[in-house]
Amino acid sequence: MTIDPLPTPSTYTRILLQRWPDDTLRLLEGTGVTVHQVKQQASITVAQQLSIFKNAISLAKDSAWALELADALDVSSHGPLGFAALSAPTLGDGIDVLAKFARIRAPYMRYRVETIDDRIALIVEVAASGLGPVAAALVELVLHVFQSYVEVVLGHRVSEARLLIATAPPKHHTQYSKFFHAPVTFNASLNAFTIPADLAALPSLMYDEKSYRSSLITCREMLDALLQPNDISTRLRHLLASHFDQIGAGAKALILPQQDAFASTLCVSKRTMIRALAAQGTSYRELLAEQQRTTACKLLADARYSVSEIGILLGYGDPANFGRAFTRMSGMSPGQYRRSPPSAND
Repeated sequence: MTIDPLPTPSTYTRILLQRWPDDTLRLLEGTGVTVHQVKQQASITVAQQLSIFKNAISLAKDSAWALELADALDVSSHGPLGFAALSAPTLGDGIDVLAKFARIRAPYMRYRVETIDDRIALIVEVAASGLGPVAAALVELVLHVFQSYVEVVLGHRVSEARLLIATAPPKHHTQYSKFFHAPVTFNASLNAFTIPADLAALPSLMYDEKSYRSSLITCREMLDALLQPNDISTRLRHLLASHFDQIGAGAKALILPQQDAFASTLCVSKRTMIRALAAQGTSYRELLAEQQRTTACKLLADARYSVSEIGILLGYGDPANFGRAFTRMSGMSPGQYRRSPPSAND
């Protein structure tokens, strides 16, 4: 699947137009995009956005232009993604949101989270080829966005962070201290923004359950729009996650979802969905169990809920059935998990 026709927000181009108001034609040259379209449309294509970034390099007098662009961004610049990350329960939850859904803002990059030597690493890779110097600029921009998010949640500069950049120092590396507030290692094996793993558990002061859940639903819908129609497993994961998110939104108890209903939502027959999932190495039962376990673990970490209440909320009429199901899925009883949950590395 080529990423060129995928949508990406016009926000970043609007900021560049504000920076070079006398060079709008040069900035948009060869893209087929007009100033009116940038101002009126919510998105342009990836191919158009990458061409605009290439034009920006020729316009910029300072090679740190991408970092200056990143510095001009705020939460509203990132739409539902920014709101979902900031309203997440903990810093770690927000980092997971960025890794899972940043593609809806920048499909030309890939993202993942790993634990490396007792540090949480938010890793970024360029998904498009042939970008030349644009690739390095995009990595800088994204790493700065990651830093901004962490600092907003922490409420202070994140000096305990570490940045890894897989290329040699750029011409403007002497300006890095102006934009990055932590040490940077060049010629690293990957591009990543890392923080001590224990910071992931810090609660976010901006946590708002309803905003978090509603923003997650929007992010999933936007990501689904980017996926290939036959990527049934990922789309079904999103639907199941949204279903179980209703618990956090205040639902009293859930009815365990049925395959037929989700197949209808995905606009396929139940038989087609079963075949598609099998081709992707999974099944409806496996994905349902995966989401039940994920939700159960989150609820077990919340002292407001008893084990019996969690079973009822997840749709188990008999708490004993929930206990047996959780033990089968996780290898320990709900009570054992609550007393000693596995570490991030387990």
